Amino acid sequence: MIDGLWLVLRAASLMLSLEATGIALFTALFASGAPPCRAAITRRGRTVALAAAALLLLQLAFEPVHLAGDWSGLTDGTQWQLLAADSAALALIVRLAGVVLIALALAADSPLSLTFAGLPLVVLSYLLSGHTVLPPLRPLLSVLLAVHVMAVVFWFGALWPLRQLLAHSSAVVAAGTVASFSRSALSLVPLLALAGVLLACLLLPAAAALLRPYGLLLLCKGVLFAVLLFLAAYNRLRLTPALNAGAPRAASRLAASVLAEYLLIALVLLVTAVMSGYFSPAGD
Repeated sequence: MIDGLWLVLRAASLMLSLEATGIALFTALFASGAPPCRAAITRRGRTVALAAAALLLLQLAFEPVHLAGDWSGLTDGTQWQLLAADSAALALIVRLAGVVLIALALAADSPLSLTFAGLPLVVLSYLLSGHTVLPPLRPLLSVLLAVHVMAVVFWFGALWPLRQLLAHSSAVVAAGTVASFSRSALSLVPLLALAGVLLACLLLPAAAALLRPYGLLLLCKGVLFAVLLFLAAYNRLRLTPALNAGAPRAASRLAASVLAEYLLIALVLLVTAVMSGYFSPAGD
């Protein structure tokens, strides 16, 4: 039960912190020309950011329980001392600080001033613990992971706002925003894939490790990512041109495809939470 609760908190806080950061980034970069939807987008982002902050606090408080293996960890001073010395605790605190800044940015509707303070903290938090902190490749692994996380933030966080735009904005506003986002994603998505492949190559000790739990989950992520690429290509090459041409139901079809992308990325993040929480690239 404790392991299950720990995984739920880990996966949920991962998804919500990345989504909230991405919504704030989307608002800063793309939503200025969509006033009818801006309030709904910032409201969604603010709610997600506050939920992420609450989950991160719960996750931090639950770590001693997970370390002890039972609920006595809540009152065990030794477990709290171990947590204080663990880089995972620092990562959670930094991520919490970043998410709070994101929530403030969305509440104050001043994304440029606070979003770009919260964004690097959220990204940095993923570089402070985990398999990428081990020498001698830590600098290279950190750069690759930062690129990977930034690309996920940009992509995942944009999907819900894009659905809002497609559902509630005029065709002209929606088409313009989709085109702007698509142009940026065209360069960032390949970076996401490249950084992920290089991370896997550097972390896995040998090809045989792909047959162990970590490797199998990594392959599962690869399959899900391939489906995501197919959807993204379909959106760009078929549905976006149809939206620009004013085709009937183009906006609703694109919104449905964007929702499918959102759910697939959420599933990828769930796999990531399991993979990084329970298994090692080396298989130990």
